[in-house]
Amino acid sequence: MSEKLYCPHFLYDLAVGCVMYDFLTKQYSLEMVGKKYAEGLSEEYIEIPTEELTKPAEESIRFMAELKGAQFEAHERVNHFIYYILKHDGIKGPRKLKGLFGSAFDGTKEKKFSEDKFFKEFKAYCFALRAGSIPKAPSGWSLKNEKGLEFFEPLIKKDFGIEDLL
Repeated sequence: MSEKLYCPHFLYDLAVGCVMYDFLTKQYSLEMVGKKYAEGLSEEYIEIPTEELTKPAEESIRFMAELKGAQFEAHERVNHFIYYILKHDGIKGPRKLKGLFGSAFDGTKEKKFSEDKFFKEFKAYCFALRAGSIPKAPSGWSLKNEKGLEFFEPLIKKDFGIEDLL
């Protein structure tokens, strides 16, 4: 059996974005949504505690609540962020999910993500979005409609059962 690796940085950012989006658009607690993504990621990679997803999500939601004169609703801003993380690899250009020698979903030997790093990146994205210097999601775009997300695709589409609500 092969040794588990750490979750890729972009996928961690995507998962925290999904936690925020589901919290803002559905009527579930951050802990419930965070647990869903933490368990899903932990099946593929070294375990990620729920708090490692919910803490930066909560901090980012608080940050958005304090923004003055926001041109986007919080859930729209998060959707744009998710789109950006999925489609762009920072200043490197478009993100390639499938490559010749691997996949963007391949784990890493070192932990390259952190709660603080996520919050700084999200905050920077919000300011760049306000300035109009960063791409936005096309109208009507949803992560649920994306293909080629490997194991993450069913995780996004998975809804909560009665046992999750107890």
